[in-house]
Amino acid sequence: MLLKYWTKNKRQSFVSLDSILWGVLPSRTLHYLYPFSPEQEISDAQAEELKAALEARAWWLITEYLAKSEHSEHQCRAYLKKHSFHPSIADKCIALCKAKGYLDDHRFAEIYIRSMLERGKSRRAIIQKLSEHRIPPEALSALFEEQEEPQQSLDLLKEQISRLLWKHRAQEPRKAKEKVYASLYRKGFTLEDIGEAWRELQRDD
Repeated sequence: MLLKYWTKNKRQSFVSLDSILWGVLPSRTLHYLYPFSPEQEISDAQAEELKAALEARAWWLITEYLAKSEHSEHQCRAYLKKHSFHPSIADKCIALCKAKGYLDDHRFAEIYIRSMLERGKSRRAIIQKLSEHRIPPEALSALFEEQEEPQQSLDLLKEQISRLLWKHRAQEPRKAKEKVYASLYRKGFTLEDIGEAWRELQRDD
């Protein structure tokens, strides 16, 4: 089996076996194991040992990545792909992360929804962002019901309306209202929710 390795940066090198890219390893590890040439024939047993080393490296990287913050499966696969690991290695790492409870899209979505709601984001905007993580909208309804607090969401929307009204204070009232509605609608809020918050804000005044 033909081994080739070449420098990715000062500390890491790409590794390929029979012209198939398998991932990255520390350059000093490869120089220690194969010091004479970055291109040479190795046995099947040596190739399996090298794949095991690549799996260990991928596992170390992905667990460090997950230890820093919660991530989705889609993010984890993209992270491993960025490091050029073979799909079979990525699949093993993802499966093991799930088995050990390090990776859970349901938990990720729950945390993400709570965080975004607390920042005053609309349900539609949150669903759109989670769809980028390959989390289907139909899986989110129950999570929204658990996390969403209607009065808190209404209060946050009222705060956004107040800030926008101040921003457009030089406009005549009808034009300012149009701009407020348009801005919040683009952010994913429904006209019904905007109207309710607007009317409550007017009553408060």
